[in-house]
Amino acid sequence: MSDPHRVSRAPEPVSALWLAALLPALVLGGLTSGGAFLVGRDEGLSALVGVGLAVTALCLTTVLHWQIRMTDPFMGMALALTTYGLVIALMWAAYLSLGESDWLVGPATAFGLLAGTLGWAGGHMRGALKLRQPVYDDRDTPR
Repeated sequence: MSDPHRVSRAPEPVSALWLAALLPALVLGGLTSGGAFLVGRDEGLSALVGVGLAVTALCLTTVLHWQIRMTDPFMGMALALTTYGLVIALMWAAYLSLGESDWLVGPATAFGLLAGTLGWAGGHMRGALKLRQPVYDDRDTPR
């Protein structure tokens, strides 16, 4: 006889997708930053800034989806769009504040940002295919 109050040890689908996306983004970003450090110190630091921007932006939105996965879909979409707008504003503010830095190299930052984003997207797609279950699912509904 099973206890209805027992805590499940199965991983949350959103956390599994988050981890599946985060690890490739960090690996690809790290490889890109390592290659940029071979060119120069400023290029390597700039690539790390780009990877940091990408991973921070994508982690914020995923954590939000994790928190609102059981809410009304219209409210969830409104919160998601608000968060995406906030992330874009934060990235714009970061670029404005770092734009005058002597050590920040624009192309290296862009390559770091691109590497982090592509690693995240590839890991997310692979994780979603392997997971094969709905991310936004009400656990109380019978199957």
